[in-house]
Amino acid sequence: MVALVGWALHFGFWRAQLKRFQTVRDGVLYRVAQPSEFGFDYLVSRYRVKTVLSLQLFDCKLHQDWCDFGKADGSMETAYVEAKGVHHLQWPMGEEATWPWLTPWQFGEYFKLLDEPQNYPIAVHCMGGRHRTGTFAALFRLEYDRWPVEKTLAEMYSFDFGPSSPMQEHQLRTYLPRPRPNDEELTALRKSFGALVSPEAPSDYDDWIHALRQLRKQPALVAALTGYLQQQRPFALALAQRLIDEPAEAAVPPAIEEARRVLALTTASDHAWAMAAALIADFGTPDDQRALLAVLKDELATPTVSRRYAALVAGVTNQYTPNRLAYLEPLLDDRRQRIEPGASQYRYCDTAVARLAVINNQEFFACQPTTEIWNDAVETARYWFNHHPEARQLTTLLPATGRNTVRIGTGRETEDLSRQLKK
Repeated sequence: MVALVGWALHFGFWRAQLKRFQTVRDGVLYRVAQPSEFGFDYLVSRYRVKTVLSLQLFDCKLHQDWCDFGKADGSMETAYVEAKGVHHLQWPMGEEATWPWLTPWQFGEYFKLLDEPQNYPIAVHCMGGRHRTGTFAALFRLEYDRWPVEKTLAEMYSFDFGPSSPMQEHQLRTYLPRPRPNDEELTALRKSFGALVSPEAPSDYDDWIHALRQLRKQPALVAALTGYLQQQRPFALALAQRLIDEPAEAAVPPAIEEARRVLALTTASDHAWAMAAALIADFGTPDDQRALLAVLKDELATPTVSRRYAALVAGVTNQYTPNRLAYLEPLLDDRRQRIEPGASQYRYCDTAVARLAVINNQEFFACQPTTEIWNDAVETARYWFNHHPEARQLTTLLPATGRNTVRIGTGRETEDLSRQLKK
């Protein structure tokens, strides 16, 4: 009996302080529901957390006592966390049409945050630690841990997630992790760029990318990347996609030249085709972009989905920036099933709808969709394109959009948004 009471007190204590806490990767990322003051103290003292990312609409007041189950009347979170010398970020989520998926702006910022080791360890939280937090943790599993999607979803749903969110799950199942080099390509990368990051060249690819990005606008790095592209290395386009951010950068012309060559190939790796499509969609000339659209449209006439087509679609849908809209419209005509095992229940037209929904913050349906509901959404998307002809215009990279304004007030009673999944 004493043991049972002790367990109940222990469970109740941690449920109040660090509910649904999990180490995603020790020293890198932790997930949790809304911590109390003691919970933040514990995250900083025990796990040395340097960055706190709140996904809530409001900057909430914190519970302040060890077993405080009443109304929160402690410090405001931002002030309390920053007073401990911890960097506090807040990316409000909760009013998006495709909640709990990220806004386009948050999607881009997520990788900037996680790609920078100086931000580690990071603790991410929302109110319940299930939906918004679960989405961020799932993306980490897919991108940084390279988990298969079924394992990723199983973990996400194990945190009392409740009913699935169709749009959110679609984005996760069709997510394209950024390519990583095999051992041969990592050796070639070290040979071509080692002199730029000496005296202690890193052995891990993520460390290489981080080191190279610090030099990305220096002439020596541009020259090395140009040479790497001109050698037509199998991993060259994937590397260029990580190192080029803006259309005016000096490395864009050689990257597009190689992307143009790969686009025309009938035999290439999936990641080379995908990165060729992504680079052309963001940085290509009008002629290059028209050629990419033509390839997508030509393959619609074939009864079976080719590897090249699947890779090109993955490449043009791997971002949520407005310039990618022009490549979604032709996909609305493709009712063939996707060939990726984790996404085979979807058609390519469904993916076009899902991406359009995020970019435009538009709700196409609020229930578990049937084929008929997906078909209705496809027609709604066609209607949208017919009334927004400017979305068909080919252009280079346009900044991602998305509201990032913290609402005034505590708002704790409105922060558990699970009701949105029960419509």
